[in-house]
Amino acid sequence: MPAGDRAVQRTADVVVVGAGAAGAVVAARLSASGSADVLLVEAGPDYRSADTPKAVRGTDVGRALAVRSLRWPTLMARLTDEQPPRPYVCGRGVGGSSAINGQLAVRGTREDFDAWGLASWSWPAVLPAFVGLERDLDFGDRPGHGASGPVPVSRTPADRWGPVSGALHAAALDLGHPEHPDLNAEGSTGISPSAWHRRDGVRASSNDSYLEPARDRLRVAGGHAVARVLFSAGRVCGVELVGEGRREVVSAPAVVLCAGAVYSPAILLRSGIGPEADLGALGIEVVSPLPGVGAGLSDHPAILLDVRLAAHSPGSESGACLLRMGSSQFLPMDRTVGPASGGLMVSLMRPSSTGSVRLRGTDPADDPALDLRLLTEPEDLDRLGEAVRHAFELLGHPAFRAVVAERPERPGGDLARWLRENCRTLYHASGTCRMGDVVDEEGRVLGVDGLWVADASVLPAPCGVPPYLTTVMVAERLAAAIRDRLPRAR
Repeated sequence: MPAGDRAVQRTADVVVVGAGAAGAVVAARLSASGSADVLLVEAGPDYRSADTPKAVRGTDVGRALAVRSLRWPTLMARLTDEQPPRPYVCGRGVGGSSAINGQLAVRGTREDFDAWGLASWSWPAVLPAFVGLERDLDFGDRPGHGASGPVPVSRTPADRWGPVSGALHAAALDLGHPEHPDLNAEGSTGISPSAWHRRDGVRASSNDSYLEPARDRLRVAGGHAVARVLFSAGRVCGVELVGEGRREVVSAPAVVLCAGAVYSPAILLRSGIGPEADLGALGIEVVSPLPGVGAGLSDHPAILLDVRLAAHSPGSESGACLLRMGSSQFLPMDRTVGPASGGLMVSLMRPSSTGSVRLRGTDPADDPALDLRLLTEPEDLDRLGEAVRHAFELLGHPAFRAVVAERPERPGGDLARWLRENCRTLYHASGTCRMGDVVDEEGRVLGVDGLWVADASVLPAPCGVPPYLTTVMVAERLAAAIRDRLPRAR
């Protein structure tokens, strides 16, 4: 222990690590009966829902992403071999990434869960959880929807759509794409109004939906990072925390990691769970040799095609509609402040390429190394290239020509290289602690007792949609399984 650190100790029945999209759900559900002493540990700031920063409440995702206190400030990632490392946005603080991301509320699809190949996670098995978590303000009274769940789901009225959103809607219809009013209805490919986890135009995170109502029955320790999970004879006995200038040991017979697809594997690795060679190189004693920890990192590669608009669009909302075509997604971007500009974000939503999360060292203050390896699989290049070509077809439609003063040039020459040089990511990391490789279908970490992972890192295959609702659904179902297996510390 470094000089100057003070070691203190406390106990809990279960420690939940991470208060983001998944952790807030798990902590709320595990504490619901009042019989378990739940400690929720969060590396970033803890704040009450009423004290949410103003920039995070509005619909401008750019302002939300700019709140540096709510993201890991120095985290970097290499996207492709053709690009230098760049900042990678990952939420930090209660609500996690659900507080600062785009907040699209789109369910995973039947095809997504078919790809998982797990009977307990089939579409019929997960649909009730999707229905139960949502409070759909537009379709809550329709079959297959929920009206009383914790997550508000709403759509932007047409009179507040920005010009890029309106142009995409018109162009898509004219080019033969079907229209669906409900993005979360089964089979709703084509153009639809975007669905958000918002109410009355106000962004809602998992801190608002799950954690705030549960505050009186659990403890929250903000500003504390987990150095490692502690074991005795292969069984969890607690966690070691670092925060507020001291080290702290929390004795607990159960730990649930909900730190996300970047930090959950990092904690496992520091705790001795992961590839033997990598752990040995860092001098970490192996507790469970699982080569899948940190492997399988998946994210959605995207290309942003910027445009200059003919006029400003104050008061309009960006991304008011969404076009889905095969495994691709087209999201209009309307910037309502600054220059009259916008764009079309083209994303590949079921990529085959995978990367990795690895430790740089054993100090929890060191960011892990992220190598996304986007577009390494030829089929990903082919599919994203096809989507970009269609995006230029959309931008050339009269509906866009009426509102756009300047469009980007079509890429010439080697399209594959251009895609690798210009792609970005949607910050939708998943798959680094996959079911079957690292955890079982109930989220239990293989080879040890008393340790679970319950966040987007357990997804066996990437979702073809933004992952928030799927992450909440996974957390809801795993929390129910964990609750029935919790030991008691007292």
